[in-house]
Order: sequence, then structure tokens, then C-alpha cells
Amino acid sequence: MSLPDFITANSLFRDYIRGSSAVDSFFAWPRTPDWEALATGIGRRLPSGYALDELIAQNQKGADPEVAQQLKKFNGDKPVLCIVTGQQMGLMVSPMYIVYKTLAAIKLARYLEKNVPDFHFVPVFWLEGEDHDFEEVKSFRILNKSGDLCVFGLEEDAQYTGFSMNKRPLPATVEGMMFELHEALTPTEFSRDLFEQLRKFYKPERLWIDAFHAHLSALFKGYGLLFFNAGTQRVKMLSRPFFEKCILQNKDMVNAFLTGQQRLQQENHKIQVPVQADRAYIFLSWQNGARLALNREGERFFNQEKGLSFTEQELLSLLNETPHWFSSTVLTRPLWQSYLLPTLSYVAGPAEIAYWAQLKPAFEWAGLPMPHVEPRFSVTLLEPRVNKLLNRLHIDPFEVTPDREAFIKQFHKNNALPELKQYFNVLLEQNRKDEEILSKMIESLDPTLRGPAGKSFHRMRRIMEKLHNRLVRRAMEKNSKLSDQLEHIHRALMPAGPQERVLSAVYFQNKYGPY
Repeated sequence: MSLPDFITANSLFRDYIRGSSAVDSFFAWPRTPDWEALATGIGRRLPSGYALDELIAQNQKGADPEVAQQLKKFNGDKPVLCIVTGQQMGLMVSPMYIVYKTLAAIKLARYLEKNVPDFHFVPVFWLEGEDHDFEEVKSFRILNKSGDLCVFGLEEDAQYTGFSMNKRPLPATVEGMMFELHEALTPTEFSRDLFEQLRKFYKPERLWIDAFHAHLSALFKGYGLLFFNAGTQRVKMLSRPFFEKCILQNKDMVNAFLTGQQRLQQENHKIQVPVQADRAYIFLSWQNGARLALNREGERFFNQEKGLSFTEQELLSLLNETPHWFSSTVLTRPLWQSYLLPTLSYVAGPAEIAYWAQLKPAFEWAGLPMPHVEPRFSVTLLEPRVNKLLNRLHIDPFEVTPDREAFIKQFHKNNALPELKQYFNVLLEQNRKDEEILSKMIESLDPTLRGPAGKSFHRMRRIMEKLHNRLVRRAMEKNSKLSDQLEHIHRALMPAGPQERVLSAVYFQNKYGPY
């Protein structure tokens, strides 16, 4: 079955998931690689990341026995390789594709553990605590008791504007938000335990990263999922050589990004992350505060907004003294990730795959093996009532398009009034044949009338189409129950867009339990 356009609108992603050789040159490994050769290639070039000890230490305290089993692999006689994924830390694990990315990483690690015997494989969720885009993570959406889409969120504390998410505490208003969420969701046998758990995770003054970590960890308890926080002072100390290279060879690094962009442009692919030649692609949390993007002119690095300016040596001295002030950008993070962890494969969404295709020259510049890129799962959950309606009305879920009004109208047109559609199809076909006959007569009588005649034929078709649409609308008004059912299907599958990109995990946790 072909995938709908709204999933595969990104042409590079579409070609990649279909295994097209046309995009192979943008990646180090094909979509379906020789896994043993890949593991040997990555393992030989990078037998251990610089932060493996830190990865182990960060996962020691959990009570999950499956995590403990994963950590034992690091003491064995086989190299350990990581299947990594990550995402901005959306409030209440939102949207749902965070869950699907994580599942994809776990499944791939388990598959490789069984099928590539000379290595161990562990799934790792990279906590995007360095990200500072509060607007992207501050809210989440659920379907309430009435089936309507509701938005819940938290307001930004002005004193933390621009700060990394790993430095932001949850505000006191999180308690009120939790109460409103409880009132909005349909009460189920799972609600009480869920909200007891959520109130432990989302407490005022608790760090955002810790709340997200606890919630996602609870969702995947028993699956052996490891977590990695790159924002700790220990990790930043281990990262000094990486950021030093980014500073000393900044022009070469940016040129590598530009080369990757140009290769994509030559093949007429859309650029997901446009490269700016004057950007340094390093963030600086000046005085441990808000993150500031650095630009470069010659050997001078600066942030115009704050009036900061550094020579290359001044920035290196700052890195040596305060490495925790430095962080990556969207383009340097994949490089940093492979520097810190022995990353065999990264599980990515469509947009991520598009910008990873820009990075092959950058990995070569960094002297790091480029990981394989694994597409995340794309999932739409069919709840029991919705599934029954789909079956009864003979609707393929892929036919549910983003435009709700168009979907409902098209269903009525194609299914609810088949005799009306058939009549108009016959009428239009007869009209087409009559047009052909009349056009030949007009051509022989007066060729100058071809244009006006064509416009007249077009108006006649438009008049019939308008009549058809009016009759369909009237039928929709009369059959309001069917329209309500179609609207329910659409809200469940396409609530303001594809379900996986809109709804929070808590909606499904509340209705169906933790697993």
C-alpha cells in the first residue's frame, strides 16, 4: 500500500524509505545495509565513544532491571554500539512520534543483538536538554471527553528566556494545568494511577529535563532503554576537544556544511536547514545564561545582539575554563553525538533525514564515521469505536486527508450518494461527447468561434459541478448522523494534522493504560 502524500511530501525522505539508489550518495550507508559490515566499520573506526563511562553512570540509579541488564553488556568481551534517537522534550511526551522514534530504536537494537553476534547493541534516547526553543515544547494537545481537540500548556518565565531546557524549572502553574487536564480527559480505570504518577513527575521547581526523562522512562520501563544527557558538566569537559576543533577549523566545518547543501541542490532537493556562511554553528551560554548563536568574521567570533566579540584564542580560553557554556546546533549535534557515543544508527523523522543528507561531508571533515540513518515508525492508532466506523463505512484510513471538510464532502459524494455521482458521471461523459461533435462542426463553420465555444463548454461543466456539490451539501445536512461519524473519524485520525504529530502520549495512557 502506498503512503499518503502528507507523510511523503518530503521527496528525499520518500526516496530514502523506498530504498531508492538516487539518494544513496548523500549517506554513508544505504537504507538497508549489510549490518555486520556496518557494525564492523563503525566499531573498527570508533571502538568506544568518549562518554561511554558517563552513559553508564547516568543510567545506574534506575530501578529498571532491564536497564541493569543492558549495562552489563559494557563489561563483556564484545564492543557495544548504540542505536540513538532523540527529540525536543515536548511537555507530557508530546507529540506521539517521540514514542514511535523510541520504539524504533529499541526494536532495531533487539534485532541487531540477535543477528550480529560479534557486537552488543543498546538503544539510547539522547535528551535534547540543550535546546532552548520553549515555544516548541511548552504545550500539548489531547481529545477531551467530547472528542474535541484541547490545548494545555505552560507560560514561559521571563527570567529563563533563551535558556536551555535543562536549566528551566517547571513553574508553579503546572499543578493547575494538571487539574485541568484531569477534568478534560475521560475517566477510565487507568486515570487514578496515571495522575498519581504524573504529579510525581511534574512538580513545581523540578527541572524540565528531569520531568520529561522520568515520564518517558516510565513509559518504557522493562524495555532496557538508556538515556543520555549531554548537558552535564562532566560531558562538557569530555567534549572540549570536539568544540576546540569546531573553533579552530570553523571555516572548514562550515564549508563542509555548504558542500553537503550544494550536493542536494544539484539534485533539486529541498534544503531542510539552510547553511549560512557567516554562522559559526556553535552556541554560547554566556555567563551560564541564555544560549547565544555565534557568528564568525575571519578569525573573530561574535554575537551582535549582546555585543560580544572574541578572538579565536579568547574563545578557546573560554572553552578551557567554562566548557559547560558551549553547546551544539542542529547541524553540529549529529557530529557531537558520534564523538561522544559509538553510534551505529540514528533513528530519525522525515525532516531529520532530510538534513542528515547534508552532513556526509561534515562527518568526513570531523574524521568521524557517519552512522546509518533509520526512519522512525509512522503510526496512527485506531481506537475501537473509530475502527468499527471505518470498517462499517468501508473507509481506508489512508483516505482520511488533512482537510476535514473536503474529506467529509468527498465521502458523501463518492459513497453516500452513489446514484447521484453515477448520474453526473454519465451526464458529464455525454456532455464531453457532445462537445467533441459540436467542436468539429464549429471548426468547419467558423474556426474563430473555437475560443468562445470552449469557454461556454467550460461554464456548462462548472454549472453541473456546482449543482452536484449543492445536492451533496443538502444530503449532508439531511444525514447529519453520518456527517457526525465522519467528523469523529477525522478528529481521531487527523486532529489538526496527522495524529502522531498532534496528540500527547497522556491521551492514550489515560484511555488504555501504560502499555
